[in-house]
Parts: sequence; structure tokens; C-alpha cells
Amino acid sequence: MMQGEFESLKALNGVLPDFAPEPYAWGQFKSRPDTHFLLTQFREVGEQPPNPVKFTARLAELHKKSVSPTGKFGFHIQTFHAKLPQITDCWEDSWAVLYRNQLAQMIRLDDEKHGVWPEFRKLCTLVLDKVIPRLLEPLQSDGRSIKPCLVHGDLWDENTATDVDTGEPFVFDAGSFYGHNEYEIGNWRAARHRLSDKMYVRNYKRNFPMSEPEDEWDDRNLLYSLRYDLGTAILIPGCNQRQVVKENMTLLCERFFPEELRALQGDVPMPGLRDNASDDEEEEEEEEE
Repeated sequence: MMQGEFESLKALNGVLPDFAPEPYAWGQFKSRPDTHFLLTQFREVGEQPPNPVKFTARLAELHKKSVSPTGKFGFHIQTFHAKLPQITDCWEDSWAVLYRNQLAQMIRLDDEKHGVWPEFRKLCTLVLDKVIPRLLEPLQSDGRSIKPCLVHGDLWDENTATDVDTGEPFVFDAGSFYGHNEYEIGNWRAARHRLSDKMYVRNYKRNFPMSEPEDEWDDRNLLYSLRYDLGTAILIPGCNQRQVVKENMTLLCERFFPEELRALQGDVPMPGLRDNASDDEEEEEEEEE
């Protein structure tokens, strides 16, 4: 986990040297091999979150200036959302494929934490197999393309701040990878975050125009929020985010696949849908055999 954050901060510094603390070292304690450390530059935290105009301009600059070393989506090492492992240590030509793998990973972790919720799992299946391709594949089809941008990976109020000494915005506690820049904003949708203030989203869009198709920006934002909210459901005991994710999945399915949703709710088998999110693993095992 510490290595993932070290490499994330290193990558962020490689693009914008003052936008994240410089990482110096990470490792294990000799006397306690199960305990790790991360040594970074000290930055005194001021206002959180930072000024929306300054912060979003710098964030957009990070996204614009960053260049994937392979030209693909992913990262050279696994990174973490808090203590949750992300699917980042791979390289994909398709953003839809990488995001599907990431969301499927969170669904598996949620099952392990809370147990399988059959009604919820049906929605997960529809989102993974139908909604994600419908909303994300158009970003890279019919002549459209998106650039793999270096993202912080977990931008919320407490991972952003104004530097007391310089007055400039900076970020920390990163779980980075190269993804669609709009993915970064999915975490701002939740009303629990001060970053959900419209000033932040509006100013970010001024600095980094919406991807085509523009009229589906909000749908993509809702789709990206699922990944963050599910992580919150896993990490914070007793919160209601699992229910929120279920409701938001239902909204997306109602909007794009109403007939399939009704079939699932009526327990009618639908051809072309996997039974659950773990079928990918079963298929991989069969191929290996």
C-alpha cells in the first residue's frame, strides 16, 4: 500500500512538482515487518478544500500535461483507495474495460464485507455488462478519443488543501493511475463532500472541456460515482452508501436499459447477461484449464 502511494506521489510530482508532497522513501520496519512507512515532504495544511478557481485550474493542468508512458489506461503498479486494492497494475487500450474491472473489484470487496445482496447483485450485473459499455465505449468510437490522464484517484475534501506557506492548492493521499479525466470528478457528486459545491465542477469544466458526447457527461459522472460510493460503503461501518449505490444503479438502468431492468426485477432470465460479477473470474479459470 505504501509503495502504491509512493509511486502515485512520484508520478504526480513528475507532472506538477508543487501539486503534491515530494516522496522520499517507503519501506518496512526491520523490527516489525508488518509495519510500513512513507516519508514525504512536509506541507502544512491550510484551508480544505482549496479555493475552487485555483484548485480546479491546477487539477486540469495535471490532467492535460500528464502523459501515459504506454499511451494506455492503467498504471505500472497496484494502488489503493484508502486500504482497498484497486485494479490499476495493468494497461488497457479501452477505458471501458479498465473501469469495468475496477467497479467489479469493488463489488467483490463489498460482497466480502457485507455479504451478497441478491437484488443489488442483479443491478451490478446489468451495470457491468450493459451500462458501462453503453456510456463509456462511445468515448472511444465513431472518431472520438480520450487521453489517458494521470488522476489522483481519491480526491475528496480531506485529501486536498491550501499550502499555508505558499497559498497554493495541493493534494495528497493519492491512489493514482491513468484514466479518463472525468473519473476524478465522480467523487465530487456526493453531497457529503464540500467539493460537491457546483463552483468546483463548473470551474473544472471551464479548464477541461467535457468529453464527447457532452450530453452524457452527467450520466458518466453518476456512473463514476458508483466506484467511490461503494468504496465508502466498504470502509465506513454503518453508512448508507450501499443503498445509495443501489438507487443510483437503478437510475442508470432505468435510463438506458428499462426493459432489461424490468426483466431482472421480475426475475426473468435475460440472454447475454452474466449471473454475477464474479463470472469473469470463473471464465478466466476455465481458460487457464
